[in-house]
Amino acid sequence: MENDVLSHEHLTLSRMIHNLDKIEFSLINNGLKQLNLSNIQSLIIIYLTNKTNSEVFQKDLEKEFGVTNPTMTVSIKSMIKKDLLFKEKSLKDGRYFSIHLTEKGASMYQDCMKVYEKVDNANKGILTPEEEEEYRRLTNKLINGLD
Repeated sequence: MENDVLSHEHLTLSRMIHNLDKIEFSLINNGLKQLNLSNIQSLIIIYLTNKTNSEVFQKDLEKEFGVTNPTMTVSIKSMIKKDLLFKEKSLKDGRYFSIHLTEKGASMYQDCMKVYEKVDNANKGILTPEEEEEYRRLTNKLINGLD
């Protein structure tokens, strides 16, 4: 079929971005499955590891990762059940609870990072440094234009 609108040659830019995202997400999820973590749970571990000197609240995580309150609530409850997180009353405002990694949660940071690094390294094996720089430039242009 020469004019197949679903062929790779005829995909819209939005569809190409979607297809790439699906592949990347699948690779990440396959790596995280071995850690018994979802993508968002892994990102929470990485985020909290890098925010050890400040209080982090659920709203901060929702904003950072662009997820809804119910989605974040489910992730946090699951992580507390797995002994990866705990909550404590805020020192600044006792109406709120700050979120912290447990020792077990903190110990998973390196394994989480390895999953993302493995996928990132696979990408680097496909693109030249110049192509990667151009991809970053174009992607940032699209993000800024659509934001």
